[in-house]
Amino acid sequence: MPRDVARAGLYRGSINLWVEDALTREYLSTLWNDPSVFFLVGGGNEGVRAIVKDADEAGFANVFGLTDRDFRPTNKPGWNDPNRTFRTFVLPVHEIENYLLDSLSLHSSLFNNRGLSETDIQTIIEEGASRLCWWAACREVVAESKRRFREPFVIDPPCTLNSQSAAKDHICNSPWFQKLDTESARTKESDIDQLLNDRYQEAQNRLKDGTWRIEFAGKEIFRETGSRIFDRTMNRGYNPTPADFDIDLAKDIAVSQVASGSSPTDLVDLLAALKSRIARTPSAP
Repeated sequence: MPRDVARAGLYRGSINLWVEDALTREYLSTLWNDPSVFFLVGGGNEGVRAIVKDADEAGFANVFGLTDRDFRPTNKPGWNDPNRTFRTFVLPVHEIENYLLDSLSLHSSLFNNRGLSETDIQTIIEEGASRLCWWAACREVVAESKRRFREPFVIDPPCTLNSQSAAKDHICNSPWFQKLDTESARTKESDIDQLLNDRYQEAQNRLKDGTWRIEFAGKEIFRETGSRIFDRTMNRGYNPTPADFDIDLAKDIAVSQVASGSSPTDLVDLLAALKSRIARTPSAP
């Protein structure tokens, strides 16, 4: 079967949206409840980007990607800019689970079989965040080290490259290679100590001003909170894997957010942006 024919069969939605994992797919499909969006799971940030790039190059204008921000900048300011042509949307929060740290929805969830109050759940969430400050600082410094030594990495050589000297020049004259000595010189133990202390103080400040809900990794806090509100011994007929429980809880939160009119604004904006893109472009090659 020709490759484009196979892809055309895959992309059967008006909007085809690649996401990183099953939790994102199930949460958004429940939150949006929109038949025009067909979800596909790309297996992580880089997988989504690569697949969407391939679809774009093949001319499938109705194929998009959504990734967690992680340690990248968000591109939300350009979501509704008709002059921007990116196809992968980057969330403005660290990851999709940040939207699930919703104490009201967790309180009303069917999975809150311990009957914890909204206040109790909010306390669990905030205590979980407070324990992550050094962990968050370490992750930030690891991300900074990756940026120092990996970005911008050497681009692929042109097909016309035909000698060892040209190959060497392509690598050694690249911005990545040229900056290695500088990066190595400044990345010492004292520098790591300073970075860790700076990032820890930033994490502490985020706890105080509430921006940890955007900047901290939500997955760990969400999982801990879910394990605290749900007592498995009280539901012997329901014994999901941890991953399946996370998905079921995420879907229940989505139902509650829709019912209470508290769907995350970012995600409402995302759906509108996707529909706006489709209205401006053809759907297939």
